[in-house]
Amino acid sequence: MRSAAEKLRFFHRNPPLNFLSPPSAPRKFKTYTTTTTSAATNAALTEEEVNQINAIIPRLCDSNHLKEAVSLISAALSTYNPPLPSLPLSSLINRLASEPDLTHHMHLLNSLKFNHNASNPAILIPAVKMFLSSFFEKGQPKRAVKIFQWLARPDFPGGAAADMDLYGGLVDGFCMNGMILDSLRVLRVMASENLVIGDGIRVCVYRGLLREARVREALELNAALGRCTPGNDGGTFASEEVMNLLDQMIANWVD
Repeated sequence: MRSAAEKLRFFHRNPPLNFLSPPSAPRKFKTYTTTTTSAATNAALTEEEVNQINAIIPRLCDSNHLKEAVSLISAALSTYNPPLPSLPLSSLINRLASEPDLTHHMHLLNSLKFNHNASNPAILIPAVKMFLSSFFEKGQPKRAVKIFQWLARPDFPGGAAADMDLYGGLVDGFCMNGMILDSLRVLRVMASENLVIGDGIRVCVYRGLLREARVREALELNAALGRCTPGNDGGTFASEEVMNLLDQMIANWVD
């Protein structure tokens, strides 16, 4: 994989056609790939390189060169200690939201996932959150399901993400869109990873089940969670009883 500096030199020599004037540059993030360990790849971005990336990414997006934009952001995020707030990841993600499928989204996420510098969740999880926020805000919750399925795979770096804000956002987004089954699946992942299920998540799922007229399931799950070991901030650690109940509810779910 070529370094960010090499890609910048390439774009200066071979600029994509029909560039528009550079829009304002939003803030950005970082990536993970397999075995690249060269000094060029590990070197930190200079301020000039960050400025160049902020100028080029919007132009690539405006001229529909999305593959090249994803490749450049991926290279930038593979550098040592990338300046996440200073890179234009959000503008790229907003542009990708208008695409008919998730090809470019998954290319970027997998580039982050399989870059050795992104094994730190502080690099990968912010990008995932930005994608999810974009999907829910733009009324694309089914795309968020795809990202959750990718996130819950056993090969996720370091195991399942232990980020309460991430799971809380997923549960809330799915419940608000009437996707209670997907909320239960998120809850099941949290339970299997022994993560604290906060009161906000618990209430959100409870109300969602009631809206679906699943009163018995709502009462049973709420009662089972009430019998669990207390955790932080009023939350609970899910018991085997909760996991078995969630498995049963998911397996027997009929819309």
